[in-house]
Amino acid sequence: MGITSMGGPERVVRMVRQAVGDRDVEQVDSNKTDKQNKIIEDEAEEEAYQKIRDTFDTDVVKVFVCLPDMEFDTMNLDESKQVAEMYYSYDGETIGYIINMPYRDSSWGVDFEDSIEKEYSKSVNNCEIKITLYKLKDNEKSGCVAKFKYGSIEYLLTGTMKQQDFEKILKNLFFPK
Repeated sequence: MGITSMGGPERVVRMVRQAVGDRDVEQVDSNKTDKQNKIIEDEAEEEAYQKIRDTFDTDVVKVFVCLPDMEFDTMNLDESKQVAEMYYSYDGETIGYIINMPYRDSSWGVDFEDSIEKEYSKSVNNCEIKITLYKLKDNEKSGCVAKFKYGSIEYLLTGTMKQQDFEKILKNLFFPK
């Protein structure tokens, strides 16, 4: 698969990796000189959020670790594209949280091959969140996706889990004042 895009091949490659699972994926970067891309690992979650705040000069909606065995894993911060990707682990799966601070008209999203099980909206802290649940083959869990905008910042939360666990994460989002 080849991807040529203005502003975002790293993000697309990461999403493709999530979509193809354990199959082999080879990434070829055409730009190895990107010094604005920072990967933060083995660092406290709060320190990662502070780096986002310092870099983009604003507070963002935070994920609160509210499920047993859920923990912060890594953050990928790309100053030039105005995107922060945070990753959590839970129940053997990865939860992805993308914070997109668009500085111009842009488009972004994620596509799943699985069939849609349910679509609905939910209001959390007066913020309208669009939720899509995907039916996964041979799995009691769902592919869960939540999209919302708070202020001028766009958010995307994805994970594979039971619907009630996903909704618990959404109910515990921490919105800045």
